[in-house]
This record gives sequence, C-alpha cells and structure tokens, in this order.
Amino acid sequence: MIVAAVAAFSVSILGAGPAAAWQDTDSISTPYGKLTSNVWYDGGTDSGGTRKWNYQVSASAAGSQSVAQIKTTWTGGASMRNSASFSVTAGSSSVGVGGGSSWQWVQQTKYWSNTNGARTASYRSNMVVMPRADYRFGTVALTNTAFVKFKGDARNWQISAAA
Repeated sequence: MIVAAVAAFSVSILGAGPAAAWQDTDSISTPYGKLTSNVWYDGGTDSGGTRKWNYQVSASAAGSQSVAQIKTTWTGGASMRNSASFSVTAGSSSVGVGGGSSWQWVQQTKYWSNTNGARTASYRSNMVVMPRADYRFGTVALTNTAFVKFKGDARNWQISAAA
C-alpha cells in the first residue's frame, strides 16, 4: 500500500509539466550604486500549433548620480527544425530555421532604452515558437543585459542575467 502511494506521488510529480517560472538577477557595483539586470519568464503554454512564454526583463540603476542612458537588451532563443519560426516580441518579425529535420539554434535580440533621466528600463511581452511540434522541448532560453551610462562619466557599465 505504501509502495502504491509513493508510486502515485512520483507519477504526479513527473507529470507536473514545466516549472512555473525561470528567473535570474545579477548586479554590478558602480561608483554611484548598483546596476541590476533581471530576467523572468514563465513555464510556457501551448495554444493551437504554437508554444508561448510570457517574459519580463529590466535594468535598474541605484544611486543619486544622474543617468544619461539606461538600456535593457535581451536575447531569446530555442532549438527548432523544419522551417519553424521564433519571435521574442509580440507583433515583431520572427527568425526561422531552414528546412530539414536537424535541430538548429535560433535567437532574436531586442532592446528598450531610456534617455530621459529614468533609472529603469523594462519590457514585458512574450516569446513564441511555431509550429510547436518543431520546437525541441526544454531548450528555450532568455538572456538580459542591463546597460547604464551616467552623466559626466565616460565609462559604460553593464551586467547580464540569464535563465
């Protein structure tokens, strides 16, 4: 009886599907405070012939020094085959793989920049692969690089987070 209960519990865990979310945060110290990069995306959902992940990326600069520019640049990628397509931003153009059954890594990079003195830059959207059948399950990844340039300082600062 105990063996049956453990077996049922194990099956329910193994069949639970992807993790609820993936995330990473990293920061670097500057003379003015910390620059932080954040990346987050959910476990993904299937809809018709596509697979979609919601994501959010951000860059934030702490401290009192004025910011000339802050930018968040993110690259999403996945392994696909048979002319499948991949997009990291809703409504944007996609990148695709050539025909054939061999798996190929494709990626797309986007950015969001503020030059109005803001101390943060963030973006939220979704990544989409289609058709879902030609996506290699578990291979999606997202990297975010936070960049800042402070007023009166010739140096640039950046740090990346990846999940």
